[in-house]
Amino acid sequence: MPVRSSVRFTDAYIKSLKPTASRYELYDANLAGFGIRVSPSGAKSWMAFSRNMERKTRVTLGRYPQMPLGQARQRAMNTLMEMADGEFQRSNKLQLFEHALDDWYKKDQAQNKSFLQVKNAMELHVRPRLKDFKLANIEKRDIIKIIDRIAMKAPTQANRVLAFTKRFFNWCVSRDLLAISPANGIAKAKTEASRDRVLSKDELTAIYSATFEMSYPFGPLLRILALTGQRLNEVAGCQWAEINLEEAKWELPRDRSKNKTSHVVHLSNPVSKEFATLMNPTNQELVFTTTGKTPVSGFSKAKKQLDKISGVNDWRLHDLRRTFATVATETLGYEPVVVDRVLNHVNGSVKGIAAVYQKGQYLEKRKIVLDAWAGYVQSPS
Repeated sequence: MPVRSSVRFTDAYIKSLKPTASRYELYDANLAGFGIRVSPSGAKSWMAFSRNMERKTRVTLGRYPQMPLGQARQRAMNTLMEMADGEFQRSNKLQLFEHALDDWYKKDQAQNKSFLQVKNAMELHVRPRLKDFKLANIEKRDIIKIIDRIAMKAPTQANRVLAFTKRFFNWCVSRDLLAISPANGIAKAKTEASRDRVLSKDELTAIYSATFEMSYPFGPLLRILALTGQRLNEVAGCQWAEINLEEAKWELPRDRSKNKTSHVVHLSNPVSKEFATLMNPTNQELVFTTTGKTPVSGFSKAKKQLDKISGVNDWRLHDLRRTFATVATETLGYEPVVVDRVLNHVNGSVKGIAAVYQKGQYLEKRKIVLDAWAGYVQSPS
């Protein structure tokens, strides 16, 4: 790689630099070790360079023009001082994408209810393609390639991965690991299909029947999901301590509820039977688990199996919840406010004593709704 002599860096000079057939470097005459690398593509990257005891260290600081000259020079001064003091190795480990990703998991994501979903997506789609990159070397086009590849087969998943990736890089900026997120300005893969999908009675019957051809954990999990109208993550993470078969209720604590509100779900007869069948003498904490330690995951694979068995396509598991809401109000004729309480939807205008009254007042009505819904699901088409 050609290395050119030191010159005095100015904004105008940096802006005027042109790419050549091979990558080259220039160093600032006013700050030893502060330089810029110009790639054949035209990309310009700030860097700090040090030689200590015959050991060379070169660190990428950020990209121009996202990181302006003044900011780059200050960061170079700080980095060069760390190098001189022998402190650089500790801070430098987060320069690599995969080190920063692991740190993000630990410091920012581990307590999130969606952590498993986030981690699985990042490990499957993003880490394999960026693991050898330094953070500052990652460009917008690198991320676009990842998203476009996913979008070819699964545009909705592509948008999920993009959202998680943006979250990660925003965290890097907040921790001063990057000056600017390379994911800024990346649009969704494409407009997601409408989510207003209500399953027909024939489709619902086919799906429910198909679950009996699926073994634990997905068979019973999907039946309980269909019969209760609750959220997928809340059902999948269900714990035995929450289940009271004598009183036929499931008490979801606020720390597992999406809206941070505790919730009581009536167990209709078929749901109670499902839980009774699942009980085992091992006293494990989780109802649905293959490890004994974490809730079950891998819903995409289970959904594909369910589609193949049932013959129903172009729907999402969340559509079971929407179908319950629609059928309960429009076909079975129950009050929308009662159905909302079954779904644990929170009305921000109902507060204080009124909220307590509403929660208790509708409990019996909610039982009636869920019993009627179970009868509807199990009835022949």
